[in-house]
Amino acid sequence: MEIPPHHPSGIPIAERVRAPIDVSTPSPRHQLLWRPLRASDEAQLVPLMNSQEDAPDSAVDHRLAVLVALERMTPETAFVTLGGFDRAGVLRAAAFLHLWPGTSALVAHGLVDPTWSGRGIGASLMAWQEGRGRQILAGLPGDATARMLGYVAESAANRRRLLMAAGFSPLRSVYRMRRDLEAPIPCQDLPAGLRWRPLEKMDPELIRQTHNNATGAAWAPGPVYPELWWRRWEDYLPELSCVAYDPADERVAGYVLALIERPASKMTPRSEVTIHRFAVAPAYRQRGVGRALLGRALLQSADEGRRFATAALDPAMPHSGLAMFEDFGFTPAGRTIVYGLDL
Repeated sequence: MEIPPHHPSGIPIAERVRAPIDVSTPSPRHQLLWRPLRASDEAQLVPLMNSQEDAPDSAVDHRLAVLVALERMTPETAFVTLGGFDRAGVLRAAAFLHLWPGTSALVAHGLVDPTWSGRGIGASLMAWQEGRGRQILAGLPGDATARMLGYVAESAANRRRLLMAAGFSPLRSVYRMRRDLEAPIPCQDLPAGLRWRPLEKMDPELIRQTHNNATGAAWAPGPVYPELWWRRWEDYLPELSCVAYDPADERVAGYVLALIERPASKMTPRSEVTIHRFAVAPAYRQRGVGRALLGRALLQSADEGRRFATAALDPAMPHSGLAMFEDFGFTPAGRTIVYGLDL
């Protein structure tokens, strides 16, 4: 489900999106002071993010992109923010609009403190996002299809209702797949000529380039840019990840990057490992590299005492690997719904 390169009507974006001249901040009746967010607000923003009902799902990456953008205000990470603070200066609500580099896809995300829900703040933020989103998209050149996107966990009923009321419709689903690591794990060797390479000895930029090359033809907001990649790289655990390397061509054939999505509790270690990124370079597909990578990553996780493995998979993406994960015993355990509004 790729965004068409040109809109069927051929009308330029600037003329088509009907951007308002002015967009007002949410009503004063919410008893919040509204202003753009700053890097210094991150200490309050992270717990607000973690308080949301969709916190465990794939919205995490989009929130991380927001944190990166707060730190590095560059054209490549251009975005618009709005934060609502109570009289004590506590952040109670926030909204973001993030134009993915090189595309006409604008990701919208909103947060409201659960203790402040039911006051109409979410609907006010949604109206602000749509108005500002139209203004941002109207500034883009060309006649491509302009699209606003929202990533929402299936369980986040309130956010889903807000998007539907604003005219968004479901585009696709990203499934959270889960496997018990105490069940037998199939494994196989790498194809001849390839070698295992420890994550600590790999150049992260080389893996990033492999990732963007492997997923470049897929429907997605766009490639993973360096700032976001480096921020996330710190979370990947070498003992749970693996890389297949071609020493003859000095290329990455494929990789599994795994992490523990949430911190361990004070009493017991986190028992669930997340396979966050997994891809095989196009030149090495159909040779068993993916099955070798997945089997090794699962065995490593089991050896480290992890009980479950999870992965977020989008069946609509080419080479999603869904069938292979099912062969390895993964089953659905929830989903994130991607909503879109074409302008």
